[in-house]
Amino acid sequence: METLKTLGIAGFLFFLIKGLLWLLLLVLVAKGVVSKERVERFKKRLQGPFKRR
Repeated sequence: METLKTLGIAGFLFFLIKGLLWLLLLVLVAKGVVSKERVERFKKRLQGPFKRR
């Protein structure tokens, strides 16, 4: 049971940090610090061989 608790906390923290990073990225794009084109290139690079059709 202790292992499940640890995994739950780790999962929660992972998604919390991931969500905060996405919000930070959106704010940076809105402020003009990061261009939309750069974000699109980064997203395409992350998709790699798993591109959607």
